[in-house]
Amino acid sequence: MEIGGYILSEYIPAKPLVGNLEVSFTGGEQTSTESCAQLRCGEALKFPFARLDSQPRAVEIRRSQVLVAADKATETKRVVELTLESFFDYEPGDTIGVLPNNRDELVDRLLQRLELTDQADTTCHLKLALNCAKKNAKLPAHIPATTTPREILTDCLSLNFVPQKQLLSALAGFTSDVKERSFLACLSSKQAAEHYQSLILEQGLLFMDILELCGNCRPPLAFLVEHLPRLLPRPYSISNSPLEAGPQELRIIYSLLSEKPGITTSMFEKKIEEITAEKPTKVVIYPRLSTSFRYTEQDLGSNQILIAVGTGLAPFLGFFAHKERLIKQQPQQKKGRSWLYIGAKTPEAILKWHKLTCWGGSVLERIRMCKSRGKPPNYLPQVLADDAEDLVEFLLKPETVLYLCADGGKISQSIANALSLCLQKALHLTEEEASRQLKELKTQGKYREDVWL
Repeated sequence: MEIGGYILSEYIPAKPLVGNLEVSFTGGEQTSTESCAQLRCGEALKFPFARLDSQPRAVEIRRSQVLVAADKATETKRVVELTLESFFDYEPGDTIGVLPNNRDELVDRLLQRLELTDQADTTCHLKLALNCAKKNAKLPAHIPATTTPREILTDCLSLNFVPQKQLLSALAGFTSDVKERSFLACLSSKQAAEHYQSLILEQGLLFMDILELCGNCRPPLAFLVEHLPRLLPRPYSISNSPLEAGPQELRIIYSLLSEKPGITTSMFEKKIEEITAEKPTKVVIYPRLSTSFRYTEQDLGSNQILIAVGTGLAPFLGFFAHKERLIKQQPQQKKGRSWLYIGAKTPEAILKWHKLTCWGGSVLERIRMCKSRGKPPNYLPQVLADDAEDLVEFLLKPETVLYLCADGGKISQSIANALSLCLQKALHLTEEEASRQLKELKTQGKYREDVWL
């Protein structure tokens, strides 16, 4: 890409971010035994939605299994199930936070850019700059008191994020190349709003992509520590029942993008390669707060409508396994009815299809499947529309709860729209009345969502 084509003749750069921190090297090499630097930050560092009674801990990856193979022809992603050691009680529908780390090659590249390769593993600490411009400046809570440049870039800072204009303006001051300086300063300006929209928001250029384009840009480590986002945990749904695996194990499912795979999934892939019988491979996890999106013993007599797309099926696999075990344990207990609506690109992309068919009739009363690559109906809204009368009648029973697991963008909204149309058709409601009823169902806890962005 020729950055010169994105430089305007006239522009006013955004106000740049300023640095308030310094890095002080103390000598010697870091000898920490912690598997993630953020675990050494003390009680001041909070982990999003963590249970109050539990702290993050490194656990062993016990097994991995490929559930779906990647297929370029159908744009099907590779899907993998991991079995992890567990140290807490859980129910189907609960989630964990996984602490990721940046790829070694990415960190090495950045260390070289910052001219810190020789000091990569030398201990250092942060301190406020002597002439600190910000009156209320603080040391970031997600950086340990004593650390190393490599540890900071591996465990603490997000390197792939959408750069804001003030950051771009500041980066312009850290390059000696005139064209790079003009490009970064211009991209931060109001006058270049269309360029920012095109390059950053539409083409998806992230922070490291910008550094690749501007090869002479060398921001100080202290500046990056202050202004780059914290590397946050990623949430994953538990995809099994504690009754089948016992509380000492849990399973999660992830899918891998063929281009620009996510930071956590890349970490998983590398760790799977490292697994040996002699040396267990570990990841750092913690239990997140439980929500109403779960299936427990008290739900055995209730009905469920379960709607999922792709890996959104993961928590429902735990629901079904739990229900199966509860039925065996309590054969005299009344059991509710479960309907599943699942969307995928192909039949081969449906997670554990054989297991789902085995559950049909006993655990699952109805399974409706659609494939986006194949004969109609291709998408879930069409399938829901076909079942509108039955679906609404079943949904409005007092003991029925609808669960939706999908992305929090277009898919979940399209399903909500489809459910609104079902209500309009079955109950002869206006669009406004149906929308109001959907909101009421959510308020009553009869429409529960587990969505991701």
